[in-house]
Amino acid sequence: MNPGIGAPEILIIVILALVVVGPKDLPLMVRKAGRFMGKMRAMARDFQRSFDDLGREAELSELRKEIEAIKAANPMNEIRAELKKAEAEAMAEDTAPAAPRPADIRDHPRLAGRSTPPAPSREPGQTD
Repeated sequence: MNPGIGAPEILIIVILALVVVGPKDLPLMVRKAGRFMGKMRAMARDFQRSFDDLGREAELSELRKEIEAIKAANPMNEIRAELKKAEAEAMAEDTAPAAPRPADIRDHPRLAGRSTPPAPSREPGQTD
């Protein structure tokens, strides 16, 4: 049951106010009561706005966190990281000393059609 103030209750309050306050001071008292009610409503609106603002800020911070999580899960970032890693490895290989290269077939005297270099001359009685 919702107890409300209806027309009969308002009539009783007005009659009591006339008797207690008097007809001269009643308009002044009603004006003061109206101002007081207006101030109370303004305070309630400000209070509600501050709660709404706090709620919006909380929602915005949650959205920012979700956006950062989505950005972090972007597969393009992973691909970029792999490419940078491969580039660093390639740069490291370029700066490393070159490994000795096997002889080219054209350098081999028999396969290239060249004669073999002359053997060193041995003197008689000389042993290896």
